[in-house]
Amino acid sequence: MPLFEDRSAAFIVRVWCESGGEVPGAVRAWRGSIEHVATGERSFFMDLDAVTAFMRPHLVRLGIEEPSRFWERVDDLAAPPRR
Repeated sequence: MPLFEDRSAAFIVRVWCESGGEVPGAVRAWRGSIEHVATGERSFFMDLDAVTAFMRPHLVRLGIEEPSRFWERVDDLAAPPRR
């Protein structure tokens, strides 16, 4: 049986808002970055779909193939809330 570490990946996700525009304190845009800890590879993004797109090839290399419950869960988190 493979070790847990053999099928895991660590990512650092940072999210921040850029304020500006005519209204004081208004959020102009949300931005972020994601880094794969093992390789140091980093990408910047403006929407959460870019986070899953960045993670996907790293996890596929670990044997986490699509479609799987993992991707469904991540995609659910990136979707706007239902009202």
